[in-house]
Amino acid sequence: MVFTHQFATLIRAGVPLLECLDILGTEVENPAWEPLVRRIRAEVEQGSLLAKALGHFPTIFHEFYRNMVEVGETTGRLDESLSQLAVYLDKQAQLRAKIISALAYPVLLITVALTVLVFLLVWVVPLFSGLFLEFGESLPWLTQAVIYLADYLRGHALVFVGLLGSLVLGSRLMLTNVKSRQVIDGVLLHLPLLGAIIRKSAIVRFARTLGFLVRRGIPLLTGLSVAATVTGNTVIEQSIKGLVADVQEGKPLSETLRASGVFPPMVTQMIKVGESTGSLDTMLEKIADLFEQEVDRVVATLTSVLEPCVIVVVGGGIALVVVAMYLPIFSIGSIIG
Repeated sequence: MVFTHQFATLIRAGVPLLECLDILGTEVENPAWEPLVRRIRAEVEQGSLLAKALGHFPTIFHEFYRNMVEVGETTGRLDESLSQLAVYLDKQAQLRAKIISALAYPVLLITVALTVLVFLLVWVVPLFSGLFLEFGESLPWLTQAVIYLADYLRGHALVFVGLLGSLVLGSRLMLTNVKSRQVIDGVLLHLPLLGAIIRKSAIVRFARTLGFLVRRGIPLLTGLSVAATVTGNTVIEQSIKGLVADVQEGKPLSETLRASGVFPPMVTQMIKVGESTGSLDTMLEKIADLFEQEVDRVVATLTSVLEPCVIVVVGGGIALVVVAMYLPIFSIGSIIG
């Protein structure tokens, strides 16, 4: 996003393309971008189009990004395309930041709570258990259970670390596998509240991207294929890509989207209005703005529900350990006697 903002500013100021790339390559804040920009400059200097040069880094410069740059080069309005791309990326970043910030506090709370719980079980509980064993009396069942859990955790620490590492590695492998990713994305779509956030966020990305492409003169079929890839959910992506053939046969976009069952009636109805009035790009932008507000509302609801639940669960776990350690102390008089 920052790169695109700076690039657009330099082009708009009349700086030649190669000189722009020289400046961006030396002034970029992230050192990892320097060889990337130098590779792009070398390709352009050899006569390649900028869009083609960007194609050497498809994971960074998405097909949508390259298409917009190509349109700018073809029409002689590269500065406009880059400026609009910068605005688009800015809105995408804001949407992602809203979701991340809403989930950051519960995740941080869970992490801190689990760290405290592990610390209590591994270092604090053994101190108490050694003291209790000196009494030679039976302990409350809750205390015995916590001591057993602490001993088991200390004795199998490497096993738990290995399981955690395997879980992280397995999750990454599953996300890179197409079939397992589709299963995971399908499950996520049906989760309460979180599924609504994922679906509405996908609609925002799809509508904003397709509207952006249509406004710049990209054919609808190409726009559909490109917009499908930015939804962030493989189930929705495959559903949209499956509609391209129907649209190619002449069916209205609104009807094909309605038949897919992926989009709510409000979206298909607004698209139908846009098609009939010749303002599809404007209507898609309105859909994106509307559902971005919906994402804000659902995220706020999820946060308000999740935070107290997390506090009760993790607080209850820590309290359980503390109470288990204090139970024998409450009856220490009878134990000593």
